[in-house]
Amino acid sequence: MAAAFYKEFEPEDLPIPDKQIMQLIQYTLREDADVDVLARLISVNPVLTAQLLGLVNSAFFGFRQNVQTISDAVIAMGMESLKNLVLCFAVKEALSKKEIPGFDIDSFWEDSIRRGVAAKQLGYLVNGPVEKAFTAGMLQDVGLLALFAMEPEKVDRWPLLRSNLPTLRRKMEEDLFHVTHDSVGAMLAKKWNLPSIYSFSIGSHHDFFNKDETADFGNAQKQTVLAGMMYLADLCNAVYTCHDKGDALISLKKKARHLFKLTEDQVELLLRILPDQVKETSDALELSVGPQINYETVMGHVNLKLVKDNISYQELTWQLQNSLKERDEYAEKLENELDIAREIQKSLQPDIDKIQQVGAFNIPAYHLSGDFYDYFTKADGTICFCLGDVSGKGTSAALLMAKAVSLFRCLCKVLDDVSQIVQLMNNELCETGVRGMFITFVGGWLNPDTNEITIVNVGHLPPFLVNKKGIIKIEPSDPPLGVMLGVLHPARKFSLQDKRLYLYTDGFTEGRMKTGKKEDIGKELGLKGFLRWLVQSKELPLNQQMNWIKEQCKTQLAPQSDDLTLMILSGE
Repeated sequence: MAAAFYKEFEPEDLPIPDKQIMQLIQYTLREDADVDVLARLISVNPVLTAQLLGLVNSAFFGFRQNVQTISDAVIAMGMESLKNLVLCFAVKEALSKKEIPGFDIDSFWEDSIRRGVAAKQLGYLVNGPVEKAFTAGMLQDVGLLALFAMEPEKVDRWPLLRSNLPTLRRKMEEDLFHVTHDSVGAMLAKKWNLPSIYSFSIGSHHDFFNKDETADFGNAQKQTVLAGMMYLADLCNAVYTCHDKGDALISLKKKARHLFKLTEDQVELLLRILPDQVKETSDALELSVGPQINYETVMGHVNLKLVKDNISYQELTWQLQNSLKERDEYAEKLENELDIAREIQKSLQPDIDKIQQVGAFNIPAYHLSGDFYDYFTKADGTICFCLGDVSGKGTSAALLMAKAVSLFRCLCKVLDDVSQIVQLMNNELCETGVRGMFITFVGGWLNPDTNEITIVNVGHLPPFLVNKKGIIKIEPSDPPLGVMLGVLHPARKFSLQDKRLYLYTDGFTEGRMKTGKKEDIGKELGLKGFLRWLVQSKELPLNQQMNWIKEQCKTQLAPQSDDLTLMILSGE
């Protein structure tokens, strides 16, 4: 991705040192570099000369004698250290020439100096390449400066990037530029022909240490150690710049221990000396960085945030406790309302002791049932009965159930034709139905004197007529109620003499077994299993048979997910 991004720009869009600076950079890379030649090349650039001498004489190096010439600087610092500083300043000057409107360049170089100073101090602590550390730390984020130089319209994002931890900042860069500063910085280092240790460390200081093979730093190559020093230097800078200084400090101590076995005291001592060294170095480089906050101030911010977080946590806990209390109060209120609704629903069911030839029970899966049954005696002694199942569950099903039961009971008192009653119920439910709900329904009349039964089944499971000779299934003749307007449902007639009629809902047939043979556990009871129960109990008196079937439900079926409703009419 970085290479593709790089190709979109013309060479002049990228920050490149001018010929004179490039010549100086190339000479510093030579193994046979001569002090006099190097001094002459530096002195051609008075700004660079002043900055180098200013830095050499600063507290950053702490030389007792005043260094007045580049030749003296070589003697005081050593050729290798001076070459790295020259390289650093030359690159910095090249990058500073391209003005970026609206970009706070001072804060960028302040962060770069802080990384450089931190990297050098880390070099002493971990026995790393100290002579290259300052330069590497200073240059590790040059790729970001290049990105803003090429897309200056995005400079307003710099304060946000700066205030975040390095890992998050890098992810934000990828979202913003579709490339990150480390990959662009490595390309720039190669373009400027910098030593490979710089291009490698700049390109890998973020993610190189995710690899297991770099865990043993005692045997690591210098460039590997340098990348690790830069990684920690980035976190040192974040402790002073990012919004969440506490997270930055925790991450720094953890990574320093993991990468180089540094103690917390070593890390804190390093952080304490950074502000003064950053100020000294910035003054030597004639950069305006403003007042530096000390480590105690940083810790004050960290502790203040901890207090605020603790207060926020306590407030959140209090709010959660109140919410839980409100939830419990609401749940209790809802439970009470459901209990009342269940009592009302039970009141709609008939008293099973009033008519000897009929028995029924309903076991709801939840508070409210979508199944229903009803039976009552008309003035002429005819027993009216019905049973049904509303599509869906819960309150909506219970309300529709109540309406169906009420319609059937009211219409039976004014009409003598079961087919017409069911037709009127169907039309009413079609006209007022909501959300596509429907009702499977079976109902009719029983003449107790002749034991003749008239019955209509619309979309419901087939009732069973059972006697000693066998079983008769009464299959449904039409779609359920509430589906098709204007349907006339024909009634069928049977003799109930010496027989029992069983009306039931699918909670029985779809109930799952929890006992029995191992291969049957978890399977549905099914029609065959339910019929087996009926045949096994058919010789029992009506009330005892209902109790027996209830017990089977309790002992053989797993906790129900659907209502169980059964009605038995006896002609015995």
